[in-house]
Order: sequence, then structure tokens, then C-alpha cells
Amino acid sequence: MEGRPRPGQLVVIASGKGGVGKTNFALNLGIQLARRGARTILLDADFGHADSDILLNITPQADLTCLLDPLRPLSAALTPGPEGLHLLCGISGLRHEPALCEADPAMFLPALRRLRRACDVLLVDCAAGARGAAASFALVCDRLLLVTTPEPTAITDSYAALKLLCHAGFCARAAVVVNMVRSRGEGSDTARRLQRVAWQFLGLSVESWGNVPYDRRVTAAVRRRVPFVVRYPRCAASVALEGLADRLFAPPPVGRETPGIWSRVASLFF
Repeated sequence: MEGRPRPGQLVVIASGKGGVGKTNFALNLGIQLARRGARTILLDADFGHADSDILLNITPQADLTCLLDPLRPLSAALTPGPEGLHLLCGISGLRHEPALCEADPAMFLPALRRLRRACDVLLVDCAAGARGAAASFALVCDRLLLVTTPEPTAITDSYAALKLLCHAGFCARAAVVVNMVRSRGEGSDTARRLQRVAWQFLGLSVESWGNVPYDRRVTAAVRRRVPFVVRYPRCAASVALEGLADRLFAPPPVGRETPGIWSRVASLFF
């Protein structure tokens, strides 16, 4: 008798402030992971303001509240996305009472465990800052990816988010990704500044996971509501996310048998 499937990685994608391209980063990283054969689920956990579906130009089948019922199959909640990515929206304020959008995120942790058992990588795109759902999910994650930009306000707010998480008991691996950089040096300097203050004042070691360059084709893709790694697969931003996906998920060695399509479909039901 086979044991339970090994839970997938839980990767929380966070930021100190809005406007740094975090949701677009999470969505396109998820697609790159799916392309590598990773069973990938993207949970848009920005409660009340989930908008990954808008970037994809799709209508979600359901949202995270559907999984409060342990008997409801995952297949009824997940919305298929590009390249095999599956999307689950958090809670939209347009569909639920405000009180539910502000509910204790801990009530959704059992649903999080169900999602992990159905995938190789569970990406959780949290709201900006480190409060509410972002804090709850970061405290149980395997890895935190903090997205920032070279702007001084973004760096300061990123440090503030790390400080809040550390005071709440954060002890997972943390890494910073600098988005919308104009040069490699600008990205490296930004990462070093954040690493230095995180270690000096928080005792937290933060890895540098590189940069995503500023690319006008990213904006063009957003306007068309098509992920930029789909519309412009060889643009500089897409290539940068290929490297990040390789760091998160190593494909099976060549020649090793991979699960068939029916095995993948079946895994979504358990």
C-alpha cells in the first residue's frame, strides 16, 4: 500500500508594498514551473483584491472558500491556466461579505495542506505587507520570495515586512528578487542593501535570487491580458524567470519515467 504523496513546496511570494509587480511575477513564474513539468498551483491569496484572473483574462471556477468544505474535490475549485498551471483565487470582495475577506487566515490552513498534497509547487501570492494572510502563510511556508524594486521606498518597506515576520516567529528560508532593474549592478546593489540590514538588525540571512530586468514587453502583455512568458517567451524578463524556475524545481532526469496525464488529473482529487 502506497503512502501519502509527498507535499509539494509551499512558496510564499510577498512584497513590502504594492506596485512592485509581485502578482505578475508570481503568475509568470508559475507558468515557467509548469513548463518544466512541475504540477503547479497558484493561490492568489490577496484577500478581497485577488486579480490573477484579470491578468489571465479568465473567469475563476471558484475561490479558496470552496475548500473550507473538506469533502469538496479540488477539481471543483481549480481553474486551468496556461501551460498546465492551475489557479485558485483567494477571496474576492465582490463575491463575499467584507467580514469573510477579513476572517482569520488560519482557518484556511487545512485547505493549504490539501493543495500541497496535489502539486509539486504551491505558489501563494500574498497581499503587500506582512500582516493577515501574508503573515499566516509565511509562517508555514518552505520558502519566502520577497519581490522588491530598486526604489528606496520599496527597499524600506521590504525590510519592514521582514521585521514583522521575524517578530511573529518566521524561520523559513528567505530570498529576495529585485524586479524591474535597469542594470545588473542596480539589482545587485539593491539585494545587498536588503541583505545587510536584514542580517544586521534581524539576524536573518536572506539569499539573493537575482533580478528581473525592466522590459516594456511586460507592460504590453499586461495590457493584452496575456502572461508575458506566453506572448514574449524569449524576452529578457521571461528568460530571467526561467532561471528562477530552475532553482525552485529540478525536472526529472532524462530517461526517467514521468507520471502520465491521467495520474496528474487523478492527483487533483486527493
